Amino acid sequence: MNLPQVELERIERAERFYSRLRRRVAHWLGRHHVEGRLRDYMLLLPDLFALLLRLMRDPRVDVVLKAQLILVSAYVISPIDLVPDFLMPIGLADDTVALAFILSRVVAMMGQAGEALLREYWEGEGDILAQIQRIVVGADALLNKRILARLRRRFGNGQAEK
Repeated sequence: MNLPQVELERIERAERFYSRLRRRVAHWLGRHHVEGRLRDYMLLLPDLFALLLRLMRDPRVDVVLKAQLILVSAYVISPIDLVPDFLMPIGLADDTVALAFILSRVVAMMGQAGEALLREYWEGEGDILAQIQRIVVGADALLNKRILARLRRRFGNGQAEK
């Protein structure tokens, strides 16, 4: 399936956002001493976002799933969401969790083909499926229950997030 020009422009804008986000995260981590799970989430965010963009361009991904990927990309790009991005570093943690939830949904909807796609496009460290699982499991300790429940309703698939 070919994406309409409006969606291609949105993806290009998202790629520019990815580059800016990577610079922001690296700069912020260089100036502050953030440790543990929060640091890990922040370092994964740009790579997860790049993976999402690659999936949106792939013709093997169903149009319904692409629409969901576009929605989560809009959530991540927006500076005002459940936890505003200016509340660093926790403001980026909810974005990372939202991405992990939607990527879990890709696997849930596409099965082994989804796993293969994630692995094909993943350029981050470690196994992508293990990274997603780690984020999903650790989200309870990082975000408050109300925010986590709203993220699950918007982007979760109801399976891996338990």
